[in-house]
Amino acid sequence: MTPIYFVEDGRIEGLYPLTYSRPAGLLRCGDSTLLERAQRLLPRPAEGLLADETFVDAGATVGRLPLNPKIEPSLGAIFINTRWLMTGPFSDPPPDMAGSAGGTFAWMHVSPKRLASADLAGPGTPIHALEELLGALRTQAVDALIIRYPWDLIRHQRTMLEADFTFHGQAVRSEPMPGARLMHADRVHIAENVKIYPGAVLDAGEGPIIIDRGAVIRANSVITGPVYVGNDSIVRTGADIREETSIGPNCRVGGEVIGSIFFANSNKQHEGFMGQSIIGEWVNIGAGTITSNLKNTYGEVRMPIGGVEQNTGTNFLGSVIADHAKIGIGVCLSTGSAIGFASHVLDPRPPKFIPSFAWATGAEIKRLDFQKAVDIAKIVMARRSRDFSRADEEAFMRIFRSCAQIEKFRWPE
Repeated sequence: MTPIYFVEDGRIEGLYPLTYSRPAGLLRCGDSTLLERAQRLLPRPAEGLLADETFVDAGATVGRLPLNPKIEPSLGAIFINTRWLMTGPFSDPPPDMAGSAGGTFAWMHVSPKRLASADLAGPGTPIHALEELLGALRTQAVDALIIRYPWDLIRHQRTMLEADFTFHGQAVRSEPMPGARLMHADRVHIAENVKIYPGAVLDAGEGPIIIDRGAVIRANSVITGPVYVGNDSIVRTGADIREETSIGPNCRVGGEVIGSIFFANSNKQHEGFMGQSIIGEWVNIGAGTITSNLKNTYGEVRMPIGGVEQNTGTNFLGSVIADHAKIGIGVCLSTGSAIGFASHVLDPRPPKFIPSFAWATGAEIKRLDFQKAVDIAKIVMARRSRDFSRADEEAFMRIFRSCAQIEKFRWPE
């Protein structure tokens, strides 16, 4: 059988600041990352991931896949774009064909003869060699969802959560405590070692609810589907977790949340509204923080990507908050805000765009000292029993050096 490989196509600029610290395949939508979702829809396991050297360490893996493995041309290969948000099973296409969605390849099947002419081990990234091949393949238009901007993840949440419930199936493997209530239990999946406290209500009438292993749903919280709560995450007492929300592993979430995505290891423990927002890893949202998700004019939201505002095509969009960012108490984030990597926002009414490694107060935005950012990350990760590794420090340094040029923010002298 023809080996299958995932490919990072390098077109991640529209997904900043989320892709400063991860390849696009590790973006989350529904209960899983793009890579995890694709792997469960393939006809056989993938052999590896071809990616830019930015995310490559010797012997490293991404999503349990070997990075840049050796490819044997005599077998041919099927290459799948990691930005493709798969919605159904994938089957082998004909050789020397490529599927294109809006000018971006979703997949390509390269025959042994064609693959032998590609210098995948040569200079540059693997995608450069594949793009040269692409011009020699027959192309057909396909109906594939290619993730181009952060708000694309939010737009497809409901569809993905419905598909995720079909994958998991109805189950109650952990009995809720007396006084908790499951409404439309045939649309609820509760995994092993879950605790659901008295007074909690899980209402799956408008969409399914998936509570994954080790999660805790505290007393008097309300979850209105479709919603996913990830492994070992906690929904705090009195929380209102509403439709089209995904909470990744090991998060702590309270207050009112709708249509939002938490990647992993992040906190929004307290009261405060969050709507149609994406929260990266190791983020902390202070008590009373609010993310506006609708303009006063009810018009289309614009969001700054890399400091340049983009039309989003939606009227509901909150904030995109990158990894390791910290938002202070009582901060009000404007509709369509973008908060950079490892930034600290203390200004109660900050501008829509906060660059990476920023210390934003009411008076000014200063650049955060690199070592201070590292020291904070070490403390935060240790609280979840995670070491700040050498790879983490190298990623911090890479982002620190490159983000200023990408964001083109004018720092004060």
